[in-house]
Amino acid sequence: MYQSYIWDFDGTLYDSYPIMLKAFVKTLKEYGFDPDPAEIYYILKESSSKEVALKYNLDFKEFTRKFKANEALDERLPVSFSGTKETLTAVCEQGGKNYILTHRDIFSTQELLEREGISDLITEIVGPENNFPRKPNPTSLLYLVDKYQMDKKQTVMIGDRTMDVLAGKGAGVKTIFYDIENLLKAVEADHVTHSMKEIEQIIQS
Repeated sequence: MYQSYIWDFDGTLYDSYPIMLKAFVKTLKEYGFDPDPAEIYYILKESSSKEVALKYNLDFKEFTRKFKANEALDERLPVSFSGTKETLTAVCEQGGKNYILTHRDIFSTQELLEREGISDLITEIVGPENNFPRKPNPTSLLYLVDKYQMDKKQTVMIGDRTMDVLAGKGAGVKTIFYDIENLLKAVEADHVTHSMKEIEQIIQS
């Protein structure tokens, strides 16, 4: 259906939130707080890690540094959601291309993709090293649109958070909200999906 698929990574392609959430809670406890994991998870989904720092009146850069350090201590590695490889492959088989737009650093994103043999299905990864404003600012999407001369009507941003949909709308591309938990009710996207299989159906439609 589309030609260019711009994917969020954490929580969309890879099931990394259990590891991330544990690190967020641990970090907040180190500051002396007693956070409710369910509340932190909702904030992360509905907004961002910056909103977590604001809620607790913490310096975002310092909080992020401590969170990343705690996340790195977790020996578990995120794995892709069921059907991810098949869905990315379907894009390529339909003549489309996949791109990743993530707040995770490019090196670790690439490593995780290579572990599952799917890095060859991705044309480019855009991460914090690119020094673009964080989503929902659309600058990073527009970089990909301009670099690859994408037709905006044939380009779609796919993500599991409100910020992904807002970034897509800000860039003037189509949007797919990947809502596997029915957690957020007011996200207005061109498509709302609940599994990789549903996204694959859109790709093949």
